[in-house]
Amino acid sequence: MPTDFRILVVGRDNVCRSPLAKRMLQHDLDTEAPGEFTVCSAGTQAASGRPAAVEVLRLASRRGLRLHGFVASQLDEAMISEADLILVMDRELRREVVGVSPRALRNTFTLREFARILPTVRPEARATRTGRWQSLVALAPRYRTPPEGDGSGDDVVDPRNRSARAYERMSTQIVSAIETIRAWDVQGCTPASSR
Repeated sequence: MPTDFRILVVGRDNVCRSPLAKRMLQHDLDTEAPGEFTVCSAGTQAASGRPAAVEVLRLASRRGLRLHGFVASQLDEAMISEADLILVMDRELRREVVGVSPRALRNTFTLREFARILPTVRPEARATRTGRWQSLVALAPRYRTPPEGDGSGDDVVDPRNRSARAYERMSTQIVSAIETIRAWDVQGCTPASSR
């Protein structure tokens, strides 16, 4: 039985948003809990073996992260069933994941939706880190609320075939969401008396 908590990050081509989010999330979680999380990524329309986009390599490098050697993977049902938590880049991708595996509805969120929900879910104080995350995934669907406006606030912008500004916006959205996730994880490890 795996003892680590498994997170699957899903994009479309698995060369822009999802590899960057995967690398940032793995880095931040490893900083707090080395070896306790496995973060992988895949795409619903990936050309397996393709490298990350050059613009994404640059964005990662500016944050001190390496994505060289990354290759895209095509999403399959086994990846979905093995994941404890699935974070997708936009609402359309969530529909695609759930279309492949309807049981995934309960543990599949857009990255920004998940970050929006987190502040409302109190970490279990006495659980192990993995136990806290398993509890979080079980509780999070209860806290789902419709996003404001047209719902696009729950999506990470897709920068493919767009300007450098779109890549910057994508990076900003991913960084903000992952900072919220890390803050929730750290809060769960802080003894209640010191909060």
